[in-house]
This record gives sequence, C-alpha cells and structure tokens, in this order.
Amino acid sequence: MARSCVVARSTRHGFTLVELLVVIAIIAVLIGLLLPAVQSAREAARRSSCSSQLRQIALACLQHESARQAYPPQKGGTHYGWASGMAANAQLNAGRRSAFIFLLPYMEQNEQYDQIMGGGFPDMQPGGPNAWASWAPWNNAPATLSCPSDNGSSTLTQRHSYAVCMGDHVTGHNGNDGIGRGMFVGSAYSGSVDPRPVSKLGTRMSEITDGTSKTLLLSEKMRQTGAAFGTVTAGQVRQQAGEATVTGIVTNPAACLTVGDGRFFTAGSSVKQRWGSLWHDGQAGSIGFNTVLPPNSPSCEADANPNRDSTQIVYAPGSGHPGGVVAAYADGSTTFLSNSIDTGNLSAAPPARNATTASPYGVFGALGSKAGAD
Repeated sequence: MARSCVVARSTRHGFTLVELLVVIAIIAVLIGLLLPAVQSAREAARRSSCSSQLRQIALACLQHESARQAYPPQKGGTHYGWASGMAANAQLNAGRRSAFIFLLPYMEQNEQYDQIMGGGFPDMQPGGPNAWASWAPWNNAPATLSCPSDNGSSTLTQRHSYAVCMGDHVTGHNGNDGIGRGMFVGSAYSGSVDPRPVSKLGTRMSEITDGTSKTLLLSEKMRQTGAAFGTVTAGQVRQQAGEATVTGIVTNPAACLTVGDGRFFTAGSSVKQRWGSLWHDGQAGSIGFNTVLPPNSPSCEADANPNRDSTQIVYAPGSGHPGGVVAAYADGSTTFLSNSIDTGNLSAAPPARNATTASPYGVFGALGSKAGAD
C-alpha cells in the first residue's frame, strides 16, 4: 500500500511599504530625541574643558603674583622705542607685550618664553619687537588659550579666546601708568630714556580690598576675523564677535545695546572685528573686557578707532556656551556667569578709572572692581 506524504511549505512575507515607512519614522523620531542630548553632552564637555583651561590661566596668575609680588600686567615690556619708519626688528615693544606672555613660564611654556625674551640675532630686541608685529617666536598661541566652544575664525595661529578683566570703567583704557578699576592694568614706568625702568608691574595683592574671591580676573570673549572697519548688513556679524562705534557709551553704556538684536549687529552698524587676533598684544582691543554690559551683549567703542587702540570701550565677555560665559576669580576659582546677571543701572555715568566708589552696574560691575567697597 503506497503512502502519501504531504509536506507543508512555509511562506515568507517581506516588509510592506507602509511597515517600512513606519520603521523609518520611528528611527527618525529616536534620532530627533537623541541628537539634542548628544549635542548637550558635547557642549558640557567643551564647557568643562574651557573651565579647566581658564583655571590653569588663573592659577598661573597666582604663581606670577607669588614670584613677582604682583599679578601680571595687562600690557608691559620694554617701553616705547617705536617710531614710524623704523625697522620692525629694531623696535622695542612699546609697553604692549600682553599679560599672556608674562604668564608663559607659569603655564609650562618656558621654551617659548625664553625664545621671546631672548630676542634674536643680530638686532631683534630682547622681549620682541612692537607687539602688533608678526614674529616667529610668538606667531603660535598656546593651545590653552583657545576655548573649544569658540567657533570664531581660527585661520591665524595668533588667535585666542580668553580675556583679562579691566574693571567697570569705560574711558581711559590702555594707559601705561598702573591705574585701573580692574585686576589688569598697564605697567607703569619711570624716567624719560627708553627702555624705561618699571615702577609698577601690575596689581598687587594689597590693592584687592574687595577680596580675591569677589573680584573677577578672567573670562571669555569670542575671537574675531581680523576684518577692518565696515558697515554690516542684517545677520552678517554676531554681536559677540565685533565692536560697533557708538559715541554715547561714554556717558550712557546702555546705548551700546541699540546696535544688537540679541544675536547679530543691526544693519547699518559700523563694526570692526579685531579682538582676539593677536594674543601677544596687550591693548584692550586685543585681550580685554570690562564688567558693564552683561555677557554675550554687543561690544562698542566711542572713538571709531579702526585698530586695537580704542580707549573708550564697553567690551562685554562673550562665548559659544549657551546662556553665559565661563569666568575666573582672583583667587583662582572658576564660575559660570549668566547672561541675566544683575547689571544695575546701565544708563548711569561710568566711574572714573581711579575711583574707589561702588559700581553703578550691579553685581556684575561690583565683581569687576577690585577696590569699590562693594
């Protein structure tokens, strides 16, 4: 008797178009949910790195104070010795060698410091030429001076992201006389023959009567492109990355806020972009900020100077971090300053650079002054 055998066959079904679209949609939703978290984690890491670097610079300032009985000056070096027509390598550095160069030995950059201070054969001056010149020993800024969240131009290796605190005054910046409301002042000199001897290097510990834990030392300011003066169009230049000309800031710093829309300089503003392009130059327009307008506000100057030499300024700290900037105090500790920090009455007249009165610019102004009794 023959046996019949029935073999069951299994049938395989592929994905339908609808099912495929559903899977793609689910993946897209998951990516959409995860991407902000990944970006947030990356920014948190960048901010942590930035804070660590700023702390290293602040601790270097304290080591400088311990070794030389003064914090580093905003600007110093061999005084004057500059005249139009002189060869760049025969000039002194006009008292403009920046605080960052003074800090090199305390930032484990001894070799670069020795090269700079050694000058060069046959006629390069010890300490370097005029501070705005290109010169091999200082054409590369230490990596520690660049914040990973600063996405400004980095095509030139002299660029940096960190700024020294010059206090809460608006006028009289860039002097070589040791006077200023903030932690960083220009070295003072004596005599009349160059190179003149230094009579005061920088701020002394005894001058910080408000306390080192309540006085700002350093912060961030977004580096710029190095472009000259120009009238901008809407959305062209981020307000953290330039300085507009506004004459009214000398008596009313709030006037600077009129040239920004919260993100960019408004169309028609006259803006230059030089800050942060020369780490070795100690002018305010190269390395400084003051504590008047809150972090990430526009920055302004009143004297329409196309270079880095403006003396009437409102330079707000700025960064690529959401909501504020990293900063360091004179005791070496770091903090995060919010864009919403109290700034008091921004329409009030600024204090003189040698005033010892309280700041009119709220908590932020008080943090910037080292001896304001506030």
